[in-house]
Amino acid sequence: MDSEGDITRRRLLRTVPVAGSVGLAGCAEQTGDETGNGTDTTGNESDEEPTQTESETETDDEPEETPDPPNVESQIIQRDKPAITNVRHVVEGTMTWPSIGWEDLVDSDLLGVWETTDERLYFSYNREFVVNGADYQYSGGYATRNGYLYLKYESGASQEFQYRIEGGRSAPILELYQNGERKATYEQTETEDDQRGPVAVAEDQIAVPEQNATTKREDVQTGAVGSGFIVSPDGTVVTNAHVVGAHQNSEETAYERFAVKQSEALRQDLSSSGSLTDEQVEETGRILYEEIMGYYEENGTLRDVSESVHVLNGKATTDDDLEVESWSAEVETAGTVYKEDDGEPSMGRDIAVLDIDGENLPTVTLGSANDLSTGENLYIIGYPDIGISEFFDTTNTTLEPTMTTGIVSARRELNTGINSIQTDAAINGGNSGGPMYNSDGEVVGVATFSPNDAQIQDIQFGLPIEITTGFLTELGIENTTGEMQSAYEAGLDAYWRGDCETATAKMETALDLYPDHPQAQSYITDCENGEAPGQGS
Repeated sequence: MDSEGDITRRRLLRTVPVAGSVGLAGCAEQTGDETGNGTDTTGNESDEEPTQTESETETDDEPEETPDPPNVESQIIQRDKPAITNVRHVVEGTMTWPSIGWEDLVDSDLLGVWETTDERLYFSYNREFVVNGADYQYSGGYATRNGYLYLKYESGASQEFQYRIEGGRSAPILELYQNGERKATYEQTETEDDQRGPVAVAEDQIAVPEQNATTKREDVQTGAVGSGFIVSPDGTVVTNAHVVGAHQNSEETAYERFAVKQSEALRQDLSSSGSLTDEQVEETGRILYEEIMGYYEENGTLRDVSESVHVLNGKATTDDDLEVESWSAEVETAGTVYKEDDGEPSMGRDIAVLDIDGENLPTVTLGSANDLSTGENLYIIGYPDIGISEFFDTTNTTLEPTMTTGIVSARRELNTGINSIQTDAAINGGNSGGPMYNSDGEVVGVATFSPNDAQIQDIQFGLPIEITTGFLTELGIENTTGEMQSAYEAGLDAYWRGDCETATAKMETALDLYPDHPQAQSYITDCENGEAPGQGS
């Protein structure tokens, strides 16, 4: 017979429908003979066999009924919530750059027709030009920048001129120079309005160091957040590779965040103007973001770059210093986040294995996704995404893991040949890297990504746990349940059946082995306050 500590998670979860018929463990049994009317049979010499009446069989000595255990969802989250982690990838550095100026590739003063006695120039607002002479015509595209006119002919030839527009006696005068020598002088005979829309104007903007630029300096702090889960008592944690920044280097991450910040400020300015539609704000913002990103990569300097990964379990409140409360983690291995398929990026083996300095830590139990079928229930636990900035600013949000539920919608092979689990259970940004459970309480997958298509937001994907176990095997790591976790699970089993004496003892053992356990004390308190299952009924 299994001892209390040897009850497996799979067995316990499968007994949920019939658990109400199990006797209350730990209750004192009645001893001695039950003889009806309290007759002392040792002194009764009657030949008649005493019989119990119906009322006599319904005594107060009847064993109490065992409380029903919680449902599968509650059992999973109560058992494994302590082993679910918040994972934060942090990149820090100092950015310096010359202050930005903007140049328009279209000089509105240049638009229209310019003529000499034998040649005619035309410049349009859409950056096209035409040159007409007595026996020739050329056309192509042009750009103006910092006092220079660049011509690109349809033939592929190009010319560069320094230009100057001055007021003439009757009309503006255009002068073209090369190497300081004036090559031609034109008089404007027709003007043209700048008819570009906001998106076209954005496309024609170039970010350049402004004249008399000053050096700007700003500290950069960025990164990503997600979830993870502990698989060994000594501190092996599994999450997604993209959560820990495996798909880009730290400088790229910092540059990108800095450019996003500047782009958001521009979008805010565009929105506040009130003259653009939401679609125009979105498109112009995208164009300007790409331009700003290029500017910082070319002109900015990122110094003192540092990169770190932090792992936290339990709750975090607004007063907690997350850097102090969490473990520092090392990335032991990480799969490829994206793979190329016919030139297009597709999901890869987006799994990372981390190591934290711990002992007697809570752990999850890994199962197998091989037999996972369409229609089966799935349970996903992870930390909600409350925004990266909120990890560094004051917030009224309490950070703790939550559960979403759904079913297996399909088993699909990605175009990279990697198997996946499709589900309708919500996978938010913060859920990435969190565990996906089957109804036996075993982790069968890792929540990974959602499609970008807004039309299919009810479809989410995870990677089967076999990808994770493959990495663990390569590292020589086993998924094991330690002494502390065994005590905690035994305490939970006792708590659910109303055996507070055993529950308290087991939870105290768990706390002795792992004093920072985020849940064990709450069950002891429930028992002390008479709030455990079966108490006060």
